Amino acid sequence: MKSKGQQTARLATALGFFLVLTIIVSAAVSVWALHQQEIEKWKEQSEAFSLMLAENTSQQMGTAYLALDNVVERIQDRWTIDEDYLRGLSKNIDFHQMLAEKKSLSSQIDVIFVLDTKGSVIVNSRSFPSPSINLEERDYFRVQRDDASNKTYVSSSLISKSTGKWTFFISRRLTGSDGEFIGVVCIGVSPSFYSRFYEKISMNGRATISLLRDDFTFLARWPERDDLMGKKNLTGSTYTLVHDQKKKSGVIITDAKRMADSEDSPTRMAAIQVLDKYPLIINFTIEEAIYLADWRKISRVIVAVATGSVVAVMVAFTLLLSLLKRRETDLRITSELKQQAEVINRKQAQLLQDLTKQQQELKEAADRFQAVFQSAADGIVMIDQEGRIEATNPAWRRIYGYDEEEVIGKNGRHFSPPNGRDLLGLASSHAEFIQQGSVHMEDERMRKDGSLFPAELSISEYTFSGQQCYLVIVRDISERRRMERMKSEFISTVSHELRTPLTAIRGALGLVLGGIAGDFPSKAQELIAIAHKNSESLTRLINDLLDSQKIEAGKMDFNYEIWPLDDLLKTAVQANQAFAANLNVGIRLSGAPVLAPVRVDPGRFQQVMANLLSNACKYSPKGENVQVVARVLSTERVRVEVIDHGSGIPGDFEQQIFQKFSQADSSDSRAKGGTGLGLAISKSIMQQMQGEIGYQPGGVADGTCFYIELPIAQGGSDQPEVA
Repeated sequence: MKSKGQQTARLATALGFFLVLTIIVSAAVSVWALHQQEIEKWKEQSEAFSLMLAENTSQQMGTAYLALDNVVERIQDRWTIDEDYLRGLSKNIDFHQMLAEKKSLSSQIDVIFVLDTKGSVIVNSRSFPSPSINLEERDYFRVQRDDASNKTYVSSSLISKSTGKWTFFISRRLTGSDGEFIGVVCIGVSPSFYSRFYEKISMNGRATISLLRDDFTFLARWPERDDLMGKKNLTGSTYTLVHDQKKKSGVIITDAKRMADSEDSPTRMAAIQVLDKYPLIINFTIEEAIYLADWRKISRVIVAVATGSVVAVMVAFTLLLSLLKRRETDLRITSELKQQAEVINRKQAQLLQDLTKQQQELKEAADRFQAVFQSAADGIVMIDQEGRIEATNPAWRRIYGYDEEEVIGKNGRHFSPPNGRDLLGLASSHAEFIQQGSVHMEDERMRKDGSLFPAELSISEYTFSGQQCYLVIVRDISERRRMERMKSEFISTVSHELRTPLTAIRGALGLVLGGIAGDFPSKAQELIAIAHKNSESLTRLINDLLDSQKIEAGKMDFNYEIWPLDDLLKTAVQANQAFAANLNVGIRLSGAPVLAPVRVDPGRFQQVMANLLSNACKYSPKGENVQVVARVLSTERVRVEVIDHGSGIPGDFEQQIFQKFSQADSSDSRAKGGTGLGLAISKSIMQQMQGEIGYQPGGVADGTCFYIELPIAQGGSDQPEVA
């Protein structure tokens, strides 16, 4: 028989091994769980970074595409265009200035130019006239020349012949009136623009960010690598996810060899996003040393604690085994074991507390999403892959007129117009949805009461728990459609039903006042004068409305000429003297004459001056003079100031001065007439003529000072002296 002491020793040894094994297993499980948690956390962060980069890149590319559209529309906005017309642009300085203006709208755009059918530069945004450069060998020219079906083409990055810097180009084919190829419009985009932006968000240089074309060609990168620019990467993470796995976005972890590494590639995490609207791909990559740095620190602490615990347990049980024969020490050994167990329990409790905290953070994130979903102004509905409604927000139910319990689980076709498609069928009929997984459209939908309404729909697919689901955002655009119809009908009425008869009435009243119908009694003469004055006010209102409409539509014509500024101002003062005299006010041209030449549309310039002078005369006290002062600000710019000595502009109205229909006194009983459109129209005209209009609060004691500034026409005969 074994002694009781031997049995106790064996039991103590088994218990010691069990505790050591428990500590090791607990530490290993904790390290593994933290490892998975850290990877998932960094996957979410990397995907968020890639989404942000994709959105920013889409916005920037949208600006470049818009500039390209504007240039193409400017060239093709004619009844007939051919190659000779296109070559004629080489002598059109206005077209060159338009290109320069489009280029200045975005710092990413390096140059805008037009090529003829031989690949020679006709006109560009950098200089006028354009230097002789032939780009026939460039891919962006050859693709547009050889493929009539190609719309917009993004080239690979290459060294610019003009600047010697890396540039990629966005090109568009130009087609003549008979469908023939007549040339190409190109916009050069600087990869350095994107590299500088990527550097700012590259986590202090720890991340690698790449912009690739959809054939995996490098367009821009941070850190910059000249040896990679313009080359295809068919071995990296982007190629694996997009080409091999057929995905448009995602996060992968790989150690496959990449072009940027001369030796074995480190394990890395890459978040990839394929842009929906453009043939571009964003890659945001961080190495394992970065995304597992915190995990390694915590793991070392856990291993150290576990090692200490194992050592402590082993020491404790060694002491227990060595002192079993001495029963007087049993209580002390037991106490030590209890203390060690409490340490382990505290550490396990801390790990449990950390896990609970993480679960709470996940719950808070879900609550935030629910708050956004419920409070969104647009209607939102979530649909499963069978077309059944899973959830709706209050805005959707208000639009359609249903209660929540009436729609949950119902098929979406119940809410479609008669003989109309349900939302999934409607989306599937668009190639954009099939290719990109999302589509934006307008369609007619049906409410609960059977009434139809125009809706703006945004349908996107997503994956949840391995199932394909769909998110639909609905906006009722009935009011917008109604306003558009009202606006169109109003402008049509003004143009066709009011202006023509009103012009006839105004002319007839003018002839009567001029005495063509003989003398009238003084009372009748006064009434006719009032009617004539009101007809002129109505004519000005109609003309202002139509001018405002032309500006909004971009159809206001400008005929530019070069005039001495002093001659223009003398004409303006003389033309408005009669109006001022009717108000017992004078207009005086003050200061030394400014003979500097300016390039303006004389008629539009006089329209701006008439607006400023008429406003100044209206608000000037009787017997006062409105001053017109011209001065040279620099060798490139002149200013004209219109100063009155009226009551000034209220401080709370200063922010609204150049808004449409804005008047300091907008009541029905206001003392001064006007439409409230003059200053808004003047501002648009000055912007078209490369000038500006402004107001100086408190610039003149007891009065108001409006000013306009214009660039001095280069090459003028008179060289101005700066005041």
